[in-house]
Amino acid sequence: MKKYFLQIISGLIVFSSANAGNPDRAGGAGATQLLVNPYSRSAGFGGVNTASVRGVEAFQFNIAGLAYTESTELVFARVNYLQGTGVNINTLSFAQSIGTGGNVIGLTISKWDFGNLPITSESQPDGTLGTFQPQVMNIGLAYAKKFSNSITGGMVLRYMSEGLTNLTSQGVGIDAGVQYQTALNQKNKIKKEDFRFGIGVRNIGPDMSYTGSGLSFKTIVNQSSGAQRTTYMGSQAFNLPALVNIGAAYDMRLDAKGSETYNHRLSPTGNFMYMAFSSNIVGLGVEYAYKESFMVRTAYSWQQNITTVDAFQSQYYGVSGGFTIQVPVSKSGTLIGIDAGYTPTRVFNGIYNLGMRLVLGNKKS
Repeated sequence: MKKYFLQIISGLIVFSSANAGNPDRAGGAGATQLLVNPYSRSAGFGGVNTASVRGVEAFQFNIAGLAYTESTELVFARVNYLQGTGVNINTLSFAQSIGTGGNVIGLTISKWDFGNLPITSESQPDGTLGTFQPQVMNIGLAYAKKFSNSITGGMVLRYMSEGLTNLTSQGVGIDAGVQYQTALNQKNKIKKEDFRFGIGVRNIGPDMSYTGSGLSFKTIVNQSSGAQRTTYMGSQAFNLPALVNIGAAYDMRLDAKGSETYNHRLSPTGNFMYMAFSSNIVGLGVEYAYKESFMVRTAYSWQQNITTVDAFQSQYYGVSGGFTIQVPVSKSGTLIGIDAGYTPTRVFNGIYNLGMRLVLGNKKS
């Protein structure tokens, strides 16, 4: 099973790379809400943690990290997207370890909240026809497995739905990823895997298109009688925003030489994001952790023309930051945590991510 599972993941990565494009294809994909990170911890890290992401946040960058869930993890995250627009993203994610074979299943549901928008028409442009709510929702079902102490892999089957009351589009996509970890520094008294490497591919699936009565309009075919005819317009199919993440991370131990504790960790991290419908992104980040209870992180992601004023291709400046506070609440290892992240943007007042995490312990009291 290990052999065939890894072959499937490798095939998806090769397929997505072969179909990746360049900035000339910008605007050629739809369902771009899939590119918005709903999770707080990785948002503060700029999404450069392809190699080191763990738990349910692996849904966004490398699902192989889900395999490190030891018992049960539940996360609720809320994004204030482009503050000032009134747009929010609510995400509920769950992961559960099954048995003792390193098998983990996961479920995530994300829903966008645009608020109530006024309905207008050509004859009534003042918005006196009531309100409507656009619908955008993503659901992912995942399976991940720890094949050994060094190698993990995983896959996600994702369902996407977006549209209005009279115009909708649905689609499915697949994400896959692998992670590898090993111990480079063998001199430490505490043996821990300190080097990590990961590859993840996202949004591989058939094209989507819109259907519904919103694509129709009425025209008068006889001025004298007022006879009308309903005309239907076709919807151009669009690709999913495929991408490939390749990343590496290294955990540096900052405790005193010869110490048998592992209190201070500094983790430089790098990531290359191969985009199919825009310029590629190169990211570097660093995270400091104290006893894995308090963490602070920052990252910078470079994209072509990101620093220019007139030719930039992204709303982001490239910088991001955040922190995590998590504390144990029982002897069994159960802990609760709060994650926060912030990303400044060129328009409006940035993106705020806030999440709450519950991890149920599996240790005997």
